[in-house]
Amino acid sequence: MSEDLIAVEWGTAQLRARLFRGDGETLDTLVETVRLADLGRDGIVEHVDQLRARWPDVSGPLLLSGMIGSAMGWEEIARVDCPAGPEAITDGTVAGRIGDHAVIFLPGLACEQRFGDPDVLRGEEVAAVGALEQAEGRAGLFLSVPGMHGKWLAHDGATITQFHTSMTVELYRVLAERSVLAPLMATEPEAGAAFRAGVTRGAEGGGLGRLLFAARSNVQAGRMPADDAASFLWGVVIGSDVRENMPLVPGAVCLVAGAPMVASLFAAAIRQLGGAAELCDGDGLTAAGFLRLAALLRKKGTFA
Repeated sequence: MSEDLIAVEWGTAQLRARLFRGDGETLDTLVETVRLADLGRDGIVEHVDQLRARWPDVSGPLLLSGMIGSAMGWEEIARVDCPAGPEAITDGTVAGRIGDHAVIFLPGLACEQRFGDPDVLRGEEVAAVGALEQAEGRAGLFLSVPGMHGKWLAHDGATITQFHTSMTVELYRVLAERSVLAPLMATEPEAGAAFRAGVTRGAEGGGLGRLLFAARSNVQAGRMPADDAASFLWGVVIGSDVRENMPLVPGAVCLVAGAPMVASLFAAAIRQLGGAAELCDGDGLTAAGFLRLAALLRKKGTFA
């Protein structure tokens, strides 16, 4: 069973481990909510012990992605600079041990954004490799919005050329929990007329603070039903974010993966603003990325 693989996405708040058969089939998946910063080294070893005990017949090292390869995890792994494709990512892997178990850390990516600022990621490079596989050599964008931070990754069909991080979802959550707008943001959004109006306003490039307060003032003036405010506000923050990424490469598709509600709103906004968007299964992209990277590591002799 040497071709079987245990691959782990280990983020700040969640661990997702998969057992792949040699032919690529997913045999088992474990998802656990756990704060990495609370584990300490003994806690990390305990979790790796548990993974090995769950799948005892797998002989190769565990393939680890995400924040486990950061200072808050087991050890800091140097990121790979963009542009970077699957080969460069595997060149940046680091073999090590956690407790009694062999592991391979994936490195994450670093770049200078097209806006001139530095940026970093850990974990999203795996799904990005899956997106490259799906792109089949065509340039495009991949948007990963699984939680608080979204990652916009541009690729040329073979490499991730650059990326940037956007706190759009976290911004909305903070406003919904702590701002004067909170009473208007309790309802679930819909990609209807109010959302489209918000996208339009956000994409116009006006001051975001003014546009956000406009929801409150329009409700108070009777120009907007209170039940539409959440959809409008989602449209404003997403429209502002999407505007920076338009127009797309002519004919290119932006793959969007992440939390279903948020991903569907982003895809709707991209289409509204003239782009092509395709919702995709982020888990499927990540699985494809792990399998591609593992195949390269085996070719290089990294998996014993």
